[in-house]
Amino acid sequence: MFKLFAKISLFSTLFSLPFAGISVGVESSIQSLDFSGSGPLFLSDNQIQEDLHQAERLLQDNYVRYPLLEKAGVSWQSAFKKLADQMLTKTNPTLTHHFQKQLIKALEFTEDSNLQADLFLNKRHYVQRIEPKVAFYSGIRMAQQQERFRVLPSLKQPKNIVNHWFIDCKTTQEVFFPVLPERQSELLFMLGQQANHQLQSLDCTFENDSAVKQQILLPLIMSEAELNRPEMPVYEYKVGRTPYVRWYRDGKPEEIAVKQFQKLARKLQTTRTLIIDVRGNRNGSFAFIEKWLKEFTSNHWKNVIVRERQTLPVLKGLLNRVQWNLHHSTPRLLIGQHQLEQKRMQLQALINHFRDKGIDEKWVETKFIFNGQNNAPKWNTRLIVIANQHCGNGCQFLAALTRQIPNGILIGTNTGPFPKNISGPIYQLKHSSIMLSFSHRMHLDHRGKPVSPSGYLPDYWLFPPMGLTDILRFASKSN
Repeated sequence: MFKLFAKISLFSTLFSLPFAGISVGVESSIQSLDFSGSGPLFLSDNQIQEDLHQAERLLQDNYVRYPLLEKAGVSWQSAFKKLADQMLTKTNPTLTHHFQKQLIKALEFTEDSNLQADLFLNKRHYVQRIEPKVAFYSGIRMAQQQERFRVLPSLKQPKNIVNHWFIDCKTTQEVFFPVLPERQSELLFMLGQQANHQLQSLDCTFENDSAVKQQILLPLIMSEAELNRPEMPVYEYKVGRTPYVRWYRDGKPEEIAVKQFQKLARKLQTTRTLIIDVRGNRNGSFAFIEKWLKEFTSNHWKNVIVRERQTLPVLKGLLNRVQWNLHHSTPRLLIGQHQLEQKRMQLQALINHFRDKGIDEKWVETKFIFNGQNNAPKWNTRLIVIANQHCGNGCQFLAALTRQIPNGILIGTNTGPFPKNISGPIYQLKHSSIMLSFSHRMHLDHRGKPVSPSGYLPDYWLFPPMGLTDILRFASKSN
């Protein structure tokens, strides 16, 4: 009944399926969210213990990444016990919003920015979420030579460590980000770290060929991700040895720029290497880029897969999400109250359907399926995709494509969490009234393997002052 034959991520279609004739009288058995803000300012030890136990059970029973992390060696029980020990050893009463903050902090090991806790208290709305990790770079570029790393000359680094060997860094776990090579055979890296908060400087040791060591503090700079504005053009095209296409946003079919964009695809059919830049294209759809690719190739691909888990508790959490949306709805919202009421009725019907049929669990898959035009040529192009964390449906498809086709290359930063948790289930903790939300969907690659909450990692990271000129040079040399 619920098979979705979708080529784009129409996740909301789940709730628009017909359930005629099914009873919808289950609302009274489902606990509604309490937005009154009348919860306690402070929590007792017993209240903390019970809410922690409830939160742990909610995640264990409903969070789709719970078993994955457990299989990877994560001890959820230890994480919650550590938090309980921390909260229950305090002599002073615990503020409710402090408990909310510590709960999310304790779950940061998931690296899942879809995890969020909302608290309405005394006419205030407290929001705590797991922030996504970003790359912090030092400006220290190094070449790998056998098992060691030698510092390369750069304008933004201490001159006294040029050609020195990297030894190690104190206390913090450094990261070697692969960056674009200047020659085809070399391996270059940028020294830095990944985190979801501002970092202190790296305290690192280098030595020269005479084994004389130097210890240097290296400030870390956050790699900012640009976001496209609505007034930007549909696309930009640069002619050259390697064609470069920047896709900024979707456009309407009647726009002249959109028609020109389609013509460009036909013009580029025989190109050997193509660069598609989708940085900042957060709202670019799969449907739009699919039409462009249809003019370009006759190939067929399935890559981005979203698996959605349905159980009775998840469906009840989704009913809470509808209540949340109704509570926050305004006349400006695209989804009006009538549509939300319809979704609520359909969810209630689906809950009864699960009960009547004795269904414990159901998984629904949505795939990005591309079928090229028969009269277009076969794919014979080396694809280079440039992306950042503002990566929408179309961007995610292109990034995934670089993992699927021969010689595909992804440059930039990680593509960020997908899909966004804008319609996931919400559950309210008994004593604190904290509303805990997370995604019931799993992002899989073309092989059916789970993708990290950080998204697809690039083959080569892009840090200032590296830019398009370096990418064009790399593409030209490796053609």
